[in-house]
Amino acid sequence: MLPRKEILSLLSSMGIDLPRKTKLTDAELDKRLSKALDSAQYLARVIPAPPLDPTAYPSWFHNKSNRPILDAIRRHNLAEATLVDESRKRGIENPIPLYTNAFMDLRQSLMTIGDACDNGMKPLILQDAEHTSGICMRVLDVLEFDDQTPIIIVVFQHNVEGSLSQGSFDWISSYAFAPGPCPLRNITATVKEQHLLLRILNHNKKRVVSSYNPNRAPAEASFTLSFLLPIGPLGAQEMAKYNANNGCSVCGEPAKRKCSRCGAVRYCDEACQKEDWKSHRALCNSWQGAKWQSLTFVAYPNGMFAFRYNKYDNVQHEDTHKRWKEIEENLDDGPPSNTHGTTPFIVKLQVSSSMAQSPGHTRVPEKSLHDGTSFLIYDQRRTIDVTVLREFSDAASFDGVKEVMRGKGPGGRGLKAFFWAIRTGEWTLDVCLDRFPEWQSW
Repeated sequence: MLPRKEILSLLSSMGIDLPRKTKLTDAELDKRLSKALDSAQYLARVIPAPPLDPTAYPSWFHNKSNRPILDAIRRHNLAEATLVDESRKRGIENPIPLYTNAFMDLRQSLMTIGDACDNGMKPLILQDAEHTSGICMRVLDVLEFDDQTPIIIVVFQHNVEGSLSQGSFDWISSYAFAPGPCPLRNITATVKEQHLLLRILNHNKKRVVSSYNPNRAPAEASFTLSFLLPIGPLGAQEMAKYNANNGCSVCGEPAKRKCSRCGAVRYCDEACQKEDWKSHRALCNSWQGAKWQSLTFVAYPNGMFAFRYNKYDNVQHEDTHKRWKEIEENLDDGPPSNTHGTTPFIVKLQVSSSMAQSPGHTRVPEKSLHDGTSFLIYDQRRTIDVTVLREFSDAASFDGVKEVMRGKGPGGRGLKAFFWAIRTGEWTLDVCLDRFPEWQSW
């Protein structure tokens, strides 16, 4: 098991940010990381009832119509796909920097492994720039689960600085000292990224049927057999599930009390409240006596809902337009997942004026889009991304918020402004009308 701080860091790289002093045990955090990685592999879809029997699937290469493995491995959500598409139009080939986020790096390395498969099944060494940790790996076969999902069968061995195993030494030597150009392909992978990859490999090795015994090179006798699947970002439901806490802003335990001065931040007990006071004091002073207004987002007639497409909706191969059409034809009839619990968070509120032309929104009455009778409300991650229509809300509440938007005070920004918000129900949230966060860059 990794140290607690390391597990929290890896969870954060996947978008799972738990309360800073969460009381979840080390074992529970470790389990949450493993389950999140299973979700990122869409594991339940491929092997709903382990173990996996690789002999039940054809080789990817036997179907000449299959796309390159690199393309089949690539997974994005709508936000990432749109970012990549827009960046490439501006001549930016890689808008997501490497070596700053372990989970993003892992997904990038998996695509590099796919590219190596497309170019002769080259053996791989994944190691950090300082060579303190490395994974020797060779792809034995690539199987076809379906025409968009390869199953990559691998053998691997992990080594750390100063303790290269005899098996790894023999394996590297068999390629490095063979006649002709060395076929080994090096992939730079940070230590954190390797931790995620090893977690996946070590869990997946237990999911392979014991009778499966593929051919190995002589130097691979000590290597471990496992498999890799395409890895993509967590969806909205998974984000809500793995970010879930029960309310206390400090530890996540059930919140039984709230700050008596501001009435916004909630705690499980007096100890957590005292511990948080130093960081909460400035915000509490600004919120004291604040005015909060409730807003409701509700269903349209005939089951249509006032939701924009969530940026966490997964899409394969950057086919965003196809995914938008699929979502429009299969609109979810449930409320957006609550990833914030009862903790205040910042939202961007925008008076709708030209949304009708945007492909990323649900259909709403066009009149409401141009006469200022609807709001878009979303947080930075788009875990809540909703539309509020005046005709389905309390008119006085809607107009009160709109009037603040038009004001010339620190919160007024014309048609756009940032507000503090608290999720108060499946279909409601409260926004603070007279205490404003700093202007955000998103």
